[in-house]
Amino acid sequence: MIDSVRLKLQQGQYTEVEEICKEMNLLDFRDVFMNIAYETESINVYGFIVYMIRSEGNKEWIKLAIDILLNSLCFIEGAYSLALFHVRELLKIDRNVENLERILFFYNIPEKLVDDIEAYKIAEEILAIDADNVVALKIKYPANSFV
Repeated sequence: MIDSVRLKLQQGQYTEVEEICKEMNLLDFRDVFMNIAYETESINVYGFIVYMIRSEGNKEWIKLAIDILLNSLCFIEGAYSLALFHVRELLKIDRNVENLERILFFYNIPEKLVDDIEAYKIAEEILAIDADNVVALKIKYPANSFV
């Protein structure tokens, strides 16, 4: 099946791949797309995922887009910025501690795609829900913070 999905992705046959996905459970389709993305390092995997996000608006497809961009396609210029966009979209659907922590990931990378003020606000929001949250507690407020 994975070879069939890979071929259909390469040929841009998204509706056919979508039909195959309907027959799979969540773990199976995640495994299939992560494997294809690692094997091919092709942007067409991400293209299909964006197609599915637009088609279904399902948060599982958004999470998969994030995972693909941060892992198998991380070498592509702008992949982290695209992943951050998807995290922000995911927060609109499901604002919870796990997804808020995803934002903080982008604060702690060398590119620092999330600025100090946003990181502090996100950390405060997390700590209001979970006062012992390790990820949020790692965000240090400067002495002269204007937050």
